[in-house]
Amino acid sequence: ALGIAFLVAFTRPEAFVVAATFLFLWAASPLIAFWVSRELPRKDESVGEDNQQLARLVARRTWKFFETFAGADDNWLPPDNYQEDPRPAIAHRTSPTDIGLLLLSTAAARDFGYVGTLELIERLELTLSAMDKRDRFNGHLLNWYDTRTLVPLTPQYVSTVDSGNLAGHLLVLKQVCVEVADQPVFDFHAIEGMQDTVALMRE
Repeated sequence: ALGIAFLVAFTRPEAFVVAATFLFLWAASPLIAFWVSRELPRKDESVGEDNQQLARLVARRTWKFFETFAGADDNWLPPDNYQEDPRPAIAHRTSPTDIGLLLLSTAAARDFGYVGTLELIERLELTLSAMDKRDRFNGHLLNWYDTRTLVPLTPQYVSTVDSGNLAGHLLVLKQVCVEVADQPVFDFHAIEGMQDTVALMRE
C-alpha cells in the first residue's frame, strides 16, 4: 500500500486524493481483520426459570394449534391460518412451508413431551401420506392446496421459497427420525409435557 501510494503520488498526483482512501483501508486491513476476528467475552445466556416456563407455554400453545387444526377433516395437513375476529374461521388451504412447520412442530412436540413416540410416528405417517397424494409439477409440490380435497388452488405455481423451506424441514425431520430410534420410549420429557399442559389449562 505504501509503495503504490508513492507510485500514485509521483505518476498521477491528481488521483492521489481518491486513491488515498482505498490505500488507507488496504493498509489498515490486517488491523481490521484482527479486530473483527477477536474472541468476544462470553455472556451468561442462561434462561431464568420464569422465562423457561413462559417459553414452554408458548411452545404448548403452538402445538395446540397444530393438534387442533391438523386433523382428519383436513387430511392431517395444517391450515394456513385461523382467525377469531370478526368470527372464527379456518383457512382450509396449506403450503409446503405450512407442512414443513407442522412436521417440525410434531417432532418438537415429542421432544417437549406433548406426544409420545407412537403418536409422533402416526402423525408423521398421516401427513406424509397426504403429501404423497397431491398433484405435483415435475416432482415439486404446488404452492397452495385445499386441505379438505387436496386439490391444488389456482393460480397453480411452484414457489422456490416454500419448496426450499420444506426441503430444509425434511432434512431436520430425517435426523429426528434417526435419533428417535435410540431414545427411550418414556422419559422425564413426558412428565414435563404433562406439567405444561396442566399449566396451560390453569391459565
